[in-house]
Amino acid sequence: MASSSPSLTTLEQCFISPPKSSVPETSIPLLFTDIFFLGGGVVERLFFYKFPHPTTHFISDHLPTFKSSLSLTLQHFFPFAGHARQSPSSPDVYELYYTDGDSVSLTISESTGDFQDLAGDNARDFSKLQPLIPTLSHESEPLMALQVTLFPNQGLCFGIVVSKVVSDGTNSTNFIRSWAATCLSGAGEVSFSSPPSFDRSNIGDPYNLYSIYLQTALYMKEMYKNAAAAAAAGAGDGAAKKEEFLATFRLKKEHLEKIKAAIMAGYPEGKAPFHLSTFVISCAFMWASLVRSKGWPEEKMAYFGFPLDARPRLSPPLPAGFFGGCLTFKSTKAKVGDIVDEVTGVGAAAAAIGKAIDEIKDGVFKGAETMPQMLGEVVANQGLWIAGSTRFRVYDVDFGWGKPVKVEVTTIKGAETMAMAEDGEGGGGLEFGVSFPKDQIDSFEVCFNDALKTLMA
Repeated sequence: MASSSPSLTTLEQCFISPPKSSVPETSIPLLFTDIFFLGGGVVERLFFYKFPHPTTHFISDHLPTFKSSLSLTLQHFFPFAGHARQSPSSPDVYELYYTDGDSVSLTISESTGDFQDLAGDNARDFSKLQPLIPTLSHESEPLMALQVTLFPNQGLCFGIVVSKVVSDGTNSTNFIRSWAATCLSGAGEVSFSSPPSFDRSNIGDPYNLYSIYLQTALYMKEMYKNAAAAAAAGAGDGAAKKEEFLATFRLKKEHLEKIKAAIMAGYPEGKAPFHLSTFVISCAFMWASLVRSKGWPEEKMAYFGFPLDARPRLSPPLPAGFFGGCLTFKSTKAKVGDIVDEVTGVGAAAAAIGKAIDEIKDGVFKGAETMPQMLGEVVANQGLWIAGSTRFRVYDVDFGWGKPVKVEVTTIKGAETMAMAEDGEGGGGLEFGVSFPKDQIDSFEVCFNDALKTLMA
């Protein structure tokens, strides 16, 4: 007899605010680095922890500190509890607005699902993970939502969704790490990973990017609104979409060393004309493996896109705790025939990525006025996009339950995107989350494993 599907029960729904009267009414103007995402977009993360205790133990012994530490941390990261709005002073100015009593929703749930399966590397049907992801209510346009799902005597999953208009990955993971450290220490006072900085005086807009990005954002917002209305009305092209699966692929330290050596061997005296960073060599390997799995004709162009944190690249550099979005976006392309070559393919991919990174030496935002078109070109050509970063240190997030056994970025669903993080198993490697229909994951896995075997032979 077939077993019944896992069930999810909501135990509590609450709203957490900074301590009363601890934060004055505040408006923070959105910069060009934020405004593009006024049109939409969120980042969802799931943190899986071993927790071999009954649900009642979490409710009585952990939840009170979890809530109080969240309130204390929000006092310093208060925009997460507010919302984005059009400024009363000008129709072209948008801002993050907070007033006393604004809050973040927190849902506590219990699941009968298989924790080990959900927190694994194997290809998992997204429908099993979806209930663990908190949702943002569009009625009040909040910027963050949280959920804790208990798997009695197995583990728990902490889920967070953050609007991109209030935060990039550097900022949101700074908040998460600060909150976790505060919770771990007993919520007596806030333990900052990096103190948030709201000083925006050092970011100019010499290329008039705010106006360009605002026009794109408002257009995208209308598109999302129409698409949502069409979906609610049952409209569509009628084509059946394949179910998405999520899987994890790991590059160990020894793999990275072999990839770097193979790339360097293609240059005189083993010196590449660009910096062979871990980011470059790992992304080159993943890009080449993905392109091989596509079976595209050799004359086709393959595209690759990635974000870069602009904070340390500005002059003067911004503090690590700069609050808001501060990313620049780059893309590159190469002929499929060059990338799929078993001997030189990864080197060709690395050269394309390395040279794209070198372009920011002329100015981190130089050429950024074409960013909307660049993103559209990558998407239209089924290019690979990279999300996440090893610098986020997501596997250091310990609320008092130990370090997570798995961290997933679930917003890669439905996009040609891989989520990068440090290897949760340790050892100095990396892990990449991928999301494709099952047959595409299977094809990629074959190409990935074959490339590793050739590399390690």
